[in-house]
Amino acid sequence: MQISADETMCPVCRNRLAFDRILHHMICAYVGPSSDFTETGNGYVCPKCRRSIASGDPACEEVGTSARCSACGQEMVVSPAAGSI
Repeated sequence: MQISADETMCPVCRNRLAFDRILHHMICAYVGPSSDFTETGNGYVCPKCRRSIASGDPACEEVGTSARCSACGQEMVVSPAAGSI
């Protein structure tokens, strides 16, 4: 299921969605929500390879956004807002 970034309600149950960035750690090829990464004072720790990722590290890129409904558990990919690149 895919929704646009300007929608804030779950299309299944109409409760509020929580948004999360999808990160790609190029060193080990892990792709997942930023909530999977352990946050540190200087950045993150990858959940797959356990390497530190400094803030702004070119080996880690944001590849998208996901949304999850806390009420029904539905997860979905979020398309960019209209007019954004």
